[in-house]
Amino acid sequence: MKQKQRVRSGLGVLLAAAMVCPTALYAHHSTAEYDSATFVEAQGEVTKVLWQNPHVRLEISTQRFDGVAEVWQLEGQSPGDLDRARIPRNLIAIGDHVTFAGNPSTRRERRMYVTNVLLEDRTEIVLRANAQPRWSPDRYLSHLQAAVDPARAAADHGEGIFRVWLPTASKTPDWARDPPLTAEARARWQAFDAIRDDPVIDCTPPGMPQVITRSGRYAIRFVMQGGDIVLKNEAAADRAPTPLGWSTGRWDGASLVVTTTGIDWPYFQLYGLEGVPQSAAMTLVERFTPSADGAELTYDISATDPRTFTRTVTADGYRTFRWQPGFEFLPQDCVLDASRADEP
Repeated sequence: MKQKQRVRSGLGVLLAAAMVCPTALYAHHSTAEYDSATFVEAQGEVTKVLWQNPHVRLEISTQRFDGVAEVWQLEGQSPGDLDRARIPRNLIAIGDHVTFAGNPSTRRERRMYVTNVLLEDRTEIVLRANAQPRWSPDRYLSHLQAAVDPARAAADHGEGIFRVWLPTASKTPDWARDPPLTAEARARWQAFDAIRDDPVIDCTPPGMPQVITRSGRYAIRFVMQGGDIVLKNEAAADRAPTPLGWSTGRWDGASLVVTTTGIDWPYFQLYGLEGVPQSAAMTLVERFTPSADGAELTYDISATDPRTFTRTVTADGYRTFRWQPGFEFLPQDCVLDASRADEP
């Protein structure tokens, strides 16, 4: 039997989210400017450390062959997973001499999405979610080593969909390579610049659907509060409700189907698809389906917006979440990168 149920956010709106704070942006801070096919490695002295959301950020002073100092600005992954792995925030200190490697910017000199940092004692820190140790395979620290409190995990039984879920995979639909856009939407999409135009770059918490479809290891959790289902998202903050829209939910068997309208957020985003404009006419339908054993949650999404798309687009199986018993939601206090003030 299908039942309608309110899906409420902690903002007092109906969509899901007593959402904790936000935006370790990988969707971020967009990584669009970094060349993932190129690796640069260098050595230098740490002159600045900012271990805060949206990313771990470092400044490293290096020296050219002619003795002239050059400063590299590095950004890595969100510190949340590193904190859960109990990697000390003071592990990298000003004055340390380090070796670092990562993907250089295609737009700004001496700017890097850092993947690996090697300390003088040969301890290696992996600072990107999909990176592997580069120099010290037997002595490295990574978010993959995050430990869960056994007592907390044992007490966290969950029931059906009412658990903490961590994304493990995303599948970009084929149509995202050439989305079916109206002429107006296509022109705006083609003019989109992720560094200049993405609101979350400046610590604006993401709206729908970006808050859940964006890249990054941001956990979600369903809880019951009175007669409402509340979807909490680790990557979003309490704020005015309109970016998340107005949502209602219904049960379809074991699946929770959520329909959201009234969204005041400029872009529709999926992994591998950024900068598609969306209008106030957007309607999103999300389906959260737990597996038979309750260990995984499959996320489907469809979008209808006559000002943006020439047809309804769907992404079935877009994201897979895995139940994380004992997982600890952490506040994500986004700090704007002051160096952006000098950018054109």
